[in-house]
Amino acid sequence: MLDLPVYIAAIEGNGHKVLVDTGLSDPAKWSVGNRHIQPPEERIDAALAELGWRTSDVDLVINTHMNYDHSGNNLAFPHAQFYISRAEWEFGAHPSNAQAWTYDLDWTGPELTYMNYTLIDTDDYDVLRGLRIIQTPGHTPGHQSVLVNTAEGILCVTGDAANLLDNFAIPMHVANFVSPRDALASLEKIRSRADRVLVNHEPSIQNFQNSGFPVCPEPGSRTA
Repeated sequence: MLDLPVYIAAIEGNGHKVLVDTGLSDPAKWSVGNRHIQPPEERIDAALAELGWRTSDVDLVINTHMNYDHSGNNLAFPHAQFYISRAEWEFGAHPSNAQAWTYDLDWTGPELTYMNYTLIDTDDYDVLRGLRIIQTPGHTPGHQSVLVNTAEGILCVTGDAANLLDNFAIPMHVANFVSPRDALASLEKIRSRADRVLVNHEPSIQNFQNSGFPVCPEPGSRTA
């Protein structure tokens, strides 16, 4: 058994405050088969407050995909512009039976409508200078990851293209997938594009870590 974090990435630059994914909300709802714990300080408003941010400060949100633990707080950002792949938006509306339960939540409401979402049809989509979306399908058909230009090189926020560093090191696709071939290809795509990785469920990453993210492991480097 593993205790896995659910991380989102906060990025500030070019006059913008950006989130990659919005994390988990209503943990009790999802604690069927997997036990979810979210203490008060890890709720979205409290976590942002640690950065000196309010939810209203966030003006751009990139969803890697629309599973409940990556888009659970979308409705908390009614003033933000969201970026998601069109393939993911369409799959989320009619998911496969195996993944349907992970999409059982709302992404629009009275204050956050379809018009808040930019649906991306292309690869290598530049949201801002130094902030690029790449398509990394496999876990879901429209999964995407985010490349960020940092002082330590290009960092990839992987979403669920990789759950753990071991996905790169073995290499092995994530457990829940729609296409193992695409999932493995996406791992190699990230490896070829990024110097470092923020793997959103990797236990070795620390709360509010802002530098020193892991170098992407080479295939066969797993030792345990």
